[in-house]
Amino acid sequence: MKQLKWLGGLAAMALLLSRPQAAARGAAEAMVQWHASVAPALFPFLALMPLLTGDEAIGAYRALLARPMAACFNLPGAAVPGVIVGMAAGTPAGALAARDIAAHAHMTRGQLQRLAMATAGFSPAFLVGGIGAGMLGNPGVGWRLLASQALTQLTLLLSLRHAWTGPAEPVEAIAGTTGDRPIRGAVMGILTICGYMTLFGALTGAMAEWMGGVAADVLLCVLDVPSGALRVTGMALPESVRLPLLAGMCGFGGMCAIAQSLGALRGCGVHTGVYMGVRMLAGALSAGYMALLQCLPTVAELPLIRPIREKPLAAGALVAAILACPMLARQIKSIS
Repeated sequence: MKQLKWLGGLAAMALLLSRPQAAARGAAEAMVQWHASVAPALFPFLALMPLLTGDEAIGAYRALLARPMAACFNLPGAAVPGVIVGMAAGTPAGALAARDIAAHAHMTRGQLQRLAMATAGFSPAFLVGGIGAGMLGNPGVGWRLLASQALTQLTLLLSLRHAWTGPAEPVEAIAGTTGDRPIRGAVMGILTICGYMTLFGALTGAMAEWMGGVAADVLLCVLDVPSGALRVTGMALPESVRLPLLAGMCGFGGMCAIAQSLGALRGCGVHTGVYMGVRMLAGALSAGYMALLQCLPTVAELPLIRPIREKPLAAGALVAAILACPMLARQIKSIS
């Protein structure tokens, strides 16, 4: 395995040196995308992570939702913030939340693996605002992408509820998590995401120029979902093909997002091959759900949906505030 990594590093370096302009262009585009959409959407969640995943929040959610979580997903009530952060903020915030919660709540490695694999995805801001409104000019499509992702995550939580229930090896706390110094940890997390995006942007740009044609399009879809989605939305494809393809790409996540999640979960017992297999299954499920949702009328114009559709980032902040309410209520009760 170490030899393969060494050879892969040499091949990547040779590729970057052979296509320097394309690599620099891809890296610059990735950094612009990080600056414009990823960092503003994820930083509030990362900064609030200690509040959402600390001992007080875990105690509050355990008291409120322990029984439903155990009955439905075979997970402790403490896992609730990880589930919701994964759905509301996407990758890698969900993986970071799952890791911190598992360490604080003494969850097993199997429980962490199920939680992290089932809740990986993209934020509503990216799906609704980025792909739906920005790339396709139709927020309703973005909401269908979000619905297919949510259905996929729930399906995985249910279908994996009895997976990895072997020896109960606890998850150990990892030094330098966001729970130590909230703002500093959030800044380091955002910069780490920037590093991943820049590296994969450079590699994607260089490989796309080197391969060209259909092979380059397939490569973009596999390596980096934002770049691949932009390419797919510009193709002359019928909606019955385009939307399931986009949903499948978002369900899989792309190698850049997968690398970020695996980096956040390093040392927690998450097997890379198994994780990749679950992400491929998630891609197939998302594409299937999108094909079904195409037969249903859009819900984007419902009165309750319209404000969220117009301000997805504000909706994400609202979710974070709601998540903190049980912990705040518990603190107020203990003071009184």
